[in-house]
Amino acid sequence: MKISYRWLQELLPNNKSAEDAAAVLTATGLEVEGIESVDDVPGGLRGLIVGRIDSCEKHPDADRLQVCQVNVGSDEPLQIVCGASNARAGLHVIVAQVGATLHPTKGEPFQIKKGKIRGQASLGMLCAEDEIGVGAGHDGIIELEPSWNPGTTAADVYAIQVDHVLEIGLTPNRTDGMSHWGVARDLRAGLLHGTVEGCQEDTGSIVLPQSRPLATASNSGKIKLFVDYSEGCAAYYGLLLEGISVGPSPVQVQRRLRAIGIAPQNNVVDATNYVLHEMGQPLHAFDADSLSGGEVRVRRASKEEKLTTLDGIERTLHEDDMVIADTEKVLCLAGVYGGQDSGVSDSTHRVLLESACFDPVVVRKMARRHGLSTDASFRFERGVDPLSVRNALERAAFLLESWSGANPTEINKVQGLTPPIASDITLEWAYLTTIVGIELDKKRVLDILNDLDIETTAQNEKGITVSVPAYRRDVTRPADLVEEILRIHGFDKIPMPKRISSAMQVRGEANAERFRNQIANTLVGRGFQEIMSNSMTKLSYAESLINDLSDEEINAKDHIALLNPLSADLGAMRQSLLFQGLEAIARNRNFQHPDLRLFELGRTYRKHSGEDSDASDLTTHFEETERLSLWMTGRTNPENWNQDTGSVGFYQLKEEALTILDALGIQGRTETVANTGVLSDGIDLYKGDVRLGRLGVVNPEVTAFCDVQQPVFWADFLLEPLLLVSSRSTIQAKDLPKFPSVRRDLSLLLEKGTSFGAIRDAAWQAEKHLLKRVGLFDVYEGDKLEANQVSYAISLTLQDEKKTLTDKRIDQCIKRILESITNLTGAKLR
Repeated sequence: MKISYRWLQELLPNNKSAEDAAAVLTATGLEVEGIESVDDVPGGLRGLIVGRIDSCEKHPDADRLQVCQVNVGSDEPLQIVCGASNARAGLHVIVAQVGATLHPTKGEPFQIKKGKIRGQASLGMLCAEDEIGVGAGHDGIIELEPSWNPGTTAADVYAIQVDHVLEIGLTPNRTDGMSHWGVARDLRAGLLHGTVEGCQEDTGSIVLPQSRPLATASNSGKIKLFVDYSEGCAAYYGLLLEGISVGPSPVQVQRRLRAIGIAPQNNVVDATNYVLHEMGQPLHAFDADSLSGGEVRVRRASKEEKLTTLDGIERTLHEDDMVIADTEKVLCLAGVYGGQDSGVSDSTHRVLLESACFDPVVVRKMARRHGLSTDASFRFERGVDPLSVRNALERAAFLLESWSGANPTEINKVQGLTPPIASDITLEWAYLTTIVGIELDKKRVLDILNDLDIETTAQNEKGITVSVPAYRRDVTRPADLVEEILRIHGFDKIPMPKRISSAMQVRGEANAERFRNQIANTLVGRGFQEIMSNSMTKLSYAESLINDLSDEEINAKDHIALLNPLSADLGAMRQSLLFQGLEAIARNRNFQHPDLRLFELGRTYRKHSGEDSDASDLTTHFEETERLSLWMTGRTNPENWNQDTGSVGFYQLKEEALTILDALGIQGRTETVANTGVLSDGIDLYKGDVRLGRLGVVNPEVTAFCDVQQPVFWADFLLEPLLLVSSRSTIQAKDLPKFPSVRRDLSLLLEKGTSFGAIRDAAWQAEKHLLKRVGLFDVYEGDKLEANQVSYAISLTLQDEKKTLTDKRIDQCIKRILESITNLTGAKLR
């Protein structure tokens, strides 16, 4: 939000610099993110001075040009070639010197250079209004009063000043700071109470903007007002102004609006924008002669009702939209955007000004539904001050009476509405001291609250009761009052205690954060890079892609769509980490980084319906699951002349997945699964009967949907089961064995389809102490075997860490292992 410091100083006269004011505002909670210097006129007329034409002679080689000798207050006059018909000796003009940059009313800025025009040297330029951005005139050069001495800067002639614009990062809860008036209130409190050391000043009261006192009628004016949508509108006022002459606003007003990024339109629209940014109350101006039936009504939109808004777009309205309408048509989206057919034009002479207090939720949903964000909706979504609704009309009446000759009539008010009211909160002194840590002076506390418009209604030895104004929607509890007091008192003024006591807590259960860090460190050590994605993702993944796939974990019916999405790319809560990982791969590939090893620790979300035990209807339950995902794609090695780059494959991903399990002390098993929707081929990982996750190659339809044109291998773990079955919370070191290991190889005949995993499990089951590793180093199928047979060559590594193995003991172990494999898999020794 942009705040003009010059405007702020009119409301709160003070001697502080913009930098000091920014420091105070930041300390009070209105963080100033930057300060920008803004000239009243682009370029500030720098390099432009007053000159007097001493002589003006016809150019020897051009009929329409004149060679002028111009006195600019220096020892020597400047020779300037000019083509203006009104150039003459004795005329006081604006001179652009060589090197000056001009900012014309229309077109791009350009620099004045020394040059020759038809053989005559020209050391500057005599300027017209539009050439320096101070007007639209181009009939001739500017003619100044003779009282301006040569050498006077053009900035002094036109009273050009530099404003400092504060960029405030307004948080959603600070509805009190959505205007210059609200910022001035915080600045005054901060200066009065010395929130920032060295920035204390007794500024006095805030200067009330001039307004036009008007009587209030109970809906008896020429245009009747009605509210049929009372839950969306808490207050509604209208003011009819007659005899308006629509035209440009005063120059100073236009400059002030431009400084904060508002383009001037005409005096009526500018008045509503001026009041909006000064007081925080949005107003809307209707051409009163375009209103049918002599009435304005706040109501719900009808189904399929149409409205062409000011941007020229025809919008189909929703039944929950709140609109302003006359007897024949919709005029605008209430609190959001005006309609094209009811706005003010150059031919307008009667204007109905609307001022209202619309419900924040209704306006927010309506703005998101139509993809609109305006200055008005920004304020209504957060909540406006109900006491400013009427005051803003009186302020606008004063401005339009001054700027356009308008004749304001009485203010009409819709009766029977219930605007928000002040709330009472009790704050105990003991609670304040406990939270703050020190005892604050009670008079200082009361003064701070009073300067924030929080009135003390009762006081005793135990505490105070205060009345919080309705516009402070964020102050609802004693803790909020403490925060208000502290931000003005100054957080930096709370001393650090000399001694801090704390109790040590020993946790017996597994440390989840340490567990996550162990996983992340292991993966980073394996060459992976961590990514972090938004919990919200594209709704199209659920509606278009997932709906066409058969995946038990990711499906369209379980997705959680957002009611008011920030954008089309953030329309649903993610069911899986897969898609955002694929987005990261596509983005990196576009930047010439196709070889990737990525991982993410994050949460997924889904809903499912089940029958409530206490009711006959179906209830919706929501699940939040923490997961670990790995993505591998591209080449395994960088390009090199003496080695093959290779391509990432399924077994590389499986190796990484098993490495994670090993680091966590988990001896897992795998089960091959068929096409599972998002995976073309894959396996499930188990520890006993506990499913830990799955891995495989991502379905090409899925990668293509995410604009990835290369194979991607993906592993997905459930973090909670991993934590439950993990037996190693930290990496443990142990001595290298002092006694050698022994390897024995076996060649086995098995039926086709028997997995190596079954052989390995049978071996581990037979010998748990001495067996260290089971490996598969050869697979043979051929004419020397029967059609349904396959030969596996396996290696068995045995080791006793306490003594050397004897042949007898080795043979006994191998015998037990071979019997176990034979009994469980039907294998035969070749």
